[in-house]
Amino acid sequence: MPEASFEIPDQKIGLTGATALAIGNAIAATTFIVPAELLATGVGPSMALAALLVVIPTVVLFVFMLQLGGAMPTSGGGYVYNSVLLSPFWGFARPWVSLPAIWFGLPFTAQAFAQYLRFYLPLDVTLGSTIAFTIPTVSTELLVGGLIFAFMIINILGIRATALIQYGLVTIIIVASALFVGVGLFHISPGNFTPVFPGEAIDPFVAAVITLFLGMTGFSLPLQLGEEIENPIRNIPRSIALSTVIGMTLLTGLIVVAIGVVHWTEWAGAEAGIAVVAREFLPWWGVFLIVAAAIVGGLTTVNAVFVNVSRIVMRAARDGVIPNQLAHINERWGSPDAAILAMGIPALVIVPFAPGLLELAFVLSLSFLMDMVFLALGALQLTRRFPERYEKSTYRVPKALLYPLVAIGVVIPVGLWILLGLGEGSGLIIATAVPVWLGVGYAVYRYRVWRYAQRGIDLPERMRHLHEHEAEMASDFDGTATADDD
Repeated sequence: MPEASFEIPDQKIGLTGATALAIGNAIAATTFIVPAELLATGVGPSMALAALLVVIPTVVLFVFMLQLGGAMPTSGGGYVYNSVLLSPFWGFARPWVSLPAIWFGLPFTAQAFAQYLRFYLPLDVTLGSTIAFTIPTVSTELLVGGLIFAFMIINILGIRATALIQYGLVTIIIVASALFVGVGLFHISPGNFTPVFPGEAIDPFVAAVITLFLGMTGFSLPLQLGEEIENPIRNIPRSIALSTVIGMTLLTGLIVVAIGVVHWTEWAGAEAGIAVVAREFLPWWGVFLIVAAAIVGGLTTVNAVFVNVSRIVMRAARDGVIPNQLAHINERWGSPDAAILAMGIPALVIVPFAPGLLELAFVLSLSFLMDMVFLALGALQLTRRFPERYEKSTYRVPKALLYPLVAIGVVIPVGLWILLGLGEGSGLIIATAVPVWLGVGYAVYRYRVWRYAQRGIDLPERMRHLHEHEAEMASDFDGTATADDD
């Protein structure tokens, strides 16, 4: 059927840019802020075990991302895979859940920048023999709000500017994290890992697994950038592979080393907790590098979150499942400016009223757990709906392996969701609120379908098909696919 008219971003990035964006999307708050917050819940050394266990669903998720990214590269992949491979409603559910999750998620991801910048404040500065002044402590809310506003503007300037900034910042993160892990391995005290479970409750451990998994999902960012990546069929899987291997190694290693070097009770709940640990075994310049990495990690994550979700919103708006105005492309910078503003402005309003860090992390984590289920089922449906693309994909997962992986990819996130819901407090509230929000979303979706039907447009049918330029990118590798390729 005829598709809606829309503009396409005209800026592209290469393999390095996509990899840098993905690493920056994953490593920041999860690495530098969350550990100390989780320790304050009494999780103890079991947080190291949680970090290791998270590798399992990450590897499974990695397989799905390779399969889908190599066979069907497109902008807003999270929306497209749901609507084309599963059902139109689940395509609608992606931006319906992602937007409010990001409104709360942006204040969470910006915390790394705020907390670690405050680590050295107030700061006395002396210039020569006559000039001296003090940089005062700045409130966390002001720093978080300022960061969100700054990167909202930077992202409107286009994907090239975004990726260019990301290059240098991610380099600092990798060097600092490698230093922390490499030196820290020689300062580990095995006794710090016992007792593994200091309390009787299992809730803190479950919360740790769910929250740490949040960082691992950041490597899926290239799936959202298909039409903005050069040679997407090759570079989307490659960027996912590179970012996952590098990021997963550093994130897991950093948490395990931090637990092993300093007893968990000494830095539980500490602001800038990883810097507190670094002081115990790194020289002053090493501690400074860790603080710098955490600060720029906050920058890279906020930067990449804008890139990630804005493309999902933009692609959904092209189909009209959410207001078409959100698909607007800035004429000068070639960026989805309306989608970016729809993310950033509500987040700025929420900053002064945001709940605790773990509550913010739960909201984001449950959103990404749901995404893992969608990716698992989407990878399975790819073999049925687009068998030629599956067979000719460079990263084809054998069906004998794919079926059990899909089962794991569904059971793990659903199980974690249920365990969180069986707990008490904020975990129970958030685990219940998301299904309720989906129920409201279904009513909104049916209303939009009805409104389009009044104009003679079959919205679900439109959502089930790739657009023409996407079909060309996601062709069966000989250029013969059409927009309605089934």
